[in-house]
Amino acid sequence: MRLGFRALATAAVGALFALSMTGVAAAPANAVGLPPCGLTCDDPLPPAPAGCSSAATGGTLALTLPDKNGVNRPFRLFVPSGLSGAAPLVVALHGGQDNPTHFETATGWTTVAQSKKFIVAYPQGGKNDGAADKWAWEFSASNPANDVPFLRSLVHAIGDDYCVNPKRVHFIGHSNGGQMTSRMACSASDLVASAAVWAGPSGAWDANDCPTTRKLSFGVMLNDNDPIVWQIVAEQHRDLWRTKDSCGATPASETGTAVVKGERYSCASGTQVLYRLYHTTDDATKAHLWPTPGSAAATDVNNRMWSLLNANPLP
Repeated sequence: MRLGFRALATAAVGALFALSMTGVAAAPANAVGLPPCGLTCDDPLPPAPAGCSSAATGGTLALTLPDKNGVNRPFRLFVPSGLSGAAPLVVALHGGQDNPTHFETATGWTTVAQSKKFIVAYPQGGKNDGAADKWAWEFSASNPANDVPFLRSLVHAIGDDYCVNPKRVHFIGHSNGGQMTSRMACSASDLVASAAVWAGPSGAWDANDCPTTRKLSFGVMLNDNDPIVWQIVAEQHRDLWRTKDSCGATPASETGTAVVKGERYSCASGTQVLYRLYHTTDDATKAHLWPTPGSAAATDVNNRMWSLLNANPLP
């Protein structure tokens, strides 16, 4: 089943999600259908289908996909030029009180995707967080409204139309999006190859709340003066993955632009856990934000995340 992203491209570019006067999601012109696996997609992503596209989108498409509540959830999709064969897919999750359009601009990951030749998607969280353009993620595994099914369906929807390498589906996230990234790594380790977060706490209460089916490489990064996610919180997230991956006790040291402390743990099954503490700004009111795209620090963060992801596909 083809979803027809390419047929929608002209109508989709620049389109935004809208609500009807009753608050019920209207089906916009840029809506796409569900993948063959439907609303849950419990299986791993299959190999790229015959006839899948590697064609560039020529900019970022603004599209929607139905979730399990029948709401047309927005996501942005960028396919770079120059792809040959099945490409990696990075799913980038915005933080709380944010949205895909702003997150794309604030992180610079579309530029990274063009340079490194991977597809990137920016979906919207399912929980309104205070205003029409402010959204968050429901990451708790015990909450029936959690966003795991939607994100699994999204990956399958993209993979049904575009040539996605099923061993190279990766997640990144910021803040609350980091919690959701952590939850996806915990609850969808058959789908998620590896993951990394900026200023993202754990999406699991403990190792028992993180039912991975295999070892999985994970990176945790933040500023040393972040007033929202403290270092001890980030270290707890790091240590969750050290436990899950049966890592060695002593890390290798890493350096980089604005890096205060860099740790790389070698773990079971060839996985890695990465922890990088930065000082990208003296202004604590900006320390929780993703480093400004184009800055040396942002380049270091994005490139180190990508190198971790790229080196750690699904086995």
